[in-house]
Formats: sequence, C-alpha cells, structure tokens
Amino acid sequence: MKKIIFTITLVLLLVMSSVVAFAQEEIIVAVDSNKVEFNSESGAPFIDQNNRTQVPFRATLEKFGATIDWNNDTRVAIATKGDITVEVPVDQNYILKNGEKIDTDTAAIIVNSKTYLPIRPVVEAFGSEIQWDEALNTVVITSTPIDAKKILMDSYTKSSEWKNYDGNIVMDMTMPIPGENGETVSMAMKMNMYMTAFTKPNKIKLTSDMTMDFAGQNIKQPVMDMYITIDADKFVTYMGMYDANGEITWTKSTIEDALLSELASYDIKANLELTEKYTKDVKYFGKYTDENGKTLLRIQNTLSGEIYSELLGKYIEQLAGSTNTQDIMTSEMLKSLGDFKFVLYIDEETGELVKYEMDLSSIYSSMFSGMADSEALSAEDKEALSMLKDMKATMIMNIININQSKDFEIPKEVLDAPEAPAIDEESVVE
Repeated sequence: MKKIIFTITLVLLLVMSSVVAFAQEEIIVAVDSNKVEFNSESGAPFIDQNNRTQVPFRATLEKFGATIDWNNDTRVAIATKGDITVEVPVDQNYILKNGEKIDTDTAAIIVNSKTYLPIRPVVEAFGSEIQWDEALNTVVITSTPIDAKKILMDSYTKSSEWKNYDGNIVMDMTMPIPGENGETVSMAMKMNMYMTAFTKPNKIKLTSDMTMDFAGQNIKQPVMDMYITIDADKFVTYMGMYDANGEITWTKSTIEDALLSELASYDIKANLELTEKYTKDVKYFGKYTDENGKTLLRIQNTLSGEIYSELLGKYIEQLAGSTNTQDIMTSEMLKSLGDFKFVLYIDEETGELVKYEMDLSSIYSSMFSGMADSEALSAEDKEALSMLKDMKATMIMNIININQSKDFEIPKEVLDAPEAPAIDEESVVE
C-alpha cells in the first residue's frame, strides 16, 4: 500500500510539473482574443451535420479584418485581406484561394437568408491559425500564427529555476457509490488545498479541507494535512487525518529506495529535452485577463503517456518482477497510463506559469482500471476500484508567491509520528 500511495502521489507530482474549465452551450468565436459579437441579425455559430463549425460570414470575416462581398448570381461569398482573396461558393465542398481550388469536407450554406461558412479552411487559406478550445466552446482565430510550443517550453525553463512557490488548489470530484437500496448514487466533493513547495531541500507542505454533498446533506470539515520530504535515497510522506471531532492523527510512510527518490525528485530543468520529446501537441487559445488585470496566455498541452515508460521504466520493471501483490498491482497501474491534456496559463509579461487547469478523470480511470484488472484482487476490491475509475475530477491550481514562499519546518510531533503499518499481502488477496 505504501508504494501505491507513493506512486499515485508521484504521478500527480509529475503531471503538475509538466487544468479544465466548464463548457458553455454557446459557441464563441474570438479573433486575436477579441470576441465576435453575434445577434439575431447576424446569426450565430453552430455545428453542422458534418460536425464542423459554421459561422456567420459577414460578422466573422469583418472582425478578422477582411473586406467582404457577395456575388448573388453565382452565390459566392468573397473575402479579401491583403493580397489574398478567398471565394466561398454556397453548397460546394471547395473554396478558391486567388483562383486556386481547395477541397473542403463541408460546404457553406444559407440559413434564414444568412450565409454561413466553414471557418477553418477559410482562415487557413489566409495563412492564419485556428484552434478549437473545447473546454470554453471557443473558436480561436489568430491572424499571425504563434509558436505556442516555444512559449510553453520557455515557461517550463523558467519554472525549473524556481526555489519555492505556493499553490491554491481546488479539486471538484463526483464519484458513484452504492445507495441504501442497492442503487448507484452520486457523491459530490470539493477539496480545497493550499500547498507550499521548496526545491532545495525538496519538501512540500499541504493542508486541505473538503465539502461533501451526499443525500441532500452538505458537510464541510478539514480532511488532511501532509508533509513530503525527498532526499537521495528516501521519500517520506507524513499524513495527518482529521476525525469527526477535528482531532488530527499523524502517521508516517517511508519509502527507502534510491530509484524512487530519484523519480520523485523529478527536475524539470534536467528533463526539458525529455518533456519536449513527448509533447505531442501544443495549442494557443488566446489571451485572457485575470482578476488582477494581468494578461494571461491560455495554452493546451497534450503529453504522451510514453513519457512514463521512459521516466519510470526501471521502476515498472522492478515492480513487475516482484512477488509482492502490491508491487504487481502498481506496475499494472503505471503501464495503463495514457496520453493526457491539460491547460495552463502563462503571464504574458513575465513568461511564468501562473495557473493549471486539468481534467484528472482520464488519469484516475487509467490508473484504477489497470489495478482493477489484477487477478490478485477479490471481487469486492474490484468493485471498489471500479467506482474509483468512474470518478470525475477536475483540478484548478493557481500558482502564487514564486520564490517568495514562507519557509516551514516540520513539527516534532509530526516527525515522531509512527510508521504506517504495512498491509499484509494475504489480506489484499482475500
């Protein structure tokens, strides 16, 4: 159990060293981070039968800075910007760029006397960039393409030099659990966490409370405090759990293994080339202004799950070759990790990472599905893990006080906490 707890913690630490807003029904179109205003006269964007976004021709292209025209005889919409003219014939699966035909997978249409065009091929014909921000239901048009990957890697380089920082973290979770009559009911939870992290020495302090909504009852209470220390050959987690009376009890979990400590001490700076290698896709989603008036760049990154095989390969082999059930389950969990997407915000002025948004559902599903497939588990254990793999969870982390965090010492009563008892292997199988 220690290694499973360690591994889950490790995976989350790796993810955080590399966040998901709620989707809206309205489709938003933004040109160079400026929202296009639609109304009843202009029409509004929609998804057509080919699953492509159709947008009002005039309102969108004028915001894009093009001069527009309409040939009523040929039913062709015309947009000109600079030395490029794009013609968009209605009901035809092609457009013309300066007379050159470009095939498209959907066609412009007329609805209620308003012309709608498939926006992606038209924008790309002008040499501009277009992205779909699924989380915000936004078509993001950037007139001059931006090197989002460079912005991302530069921000990673900056963060690798941090000596310390604080993080305000909010996790929203929904998990199916058995009800009183055998039916499945949903339990909603919100966990608020405050984290302080130092790199030299490697140590983390975390406090948390949770609000639970179950069967019409709303319960809020402190849940857990935690300290983590990492050195050359030891990874120690000090966990303080609160009881119903608000009293905290501390236990300590120590993993003495140089390989594990090396993994837990994952240094972004030392692994920038590895991170870049496994970064599959980076998308620029425009500029946003935060509550303090700062301009933030919103970027989505897709990281290949293969990075874990390279980072954790020796560890996975070590676990897979063990005779211990817990080790084997942990190796299966790590092997099942796949690609994941997350959104981060970068301060335009400083280039610093300031916020993560992440959907953890797919990560939890992969991790717990891998464990649930273990032949060593009982039917009861598999049922419990099945509920965990169906858990929906999103995390938002705001990073503050970069290199200005208040230092902390771990209290003596925490350092003197008893070692958490190891779970007997046979009890896991029974």
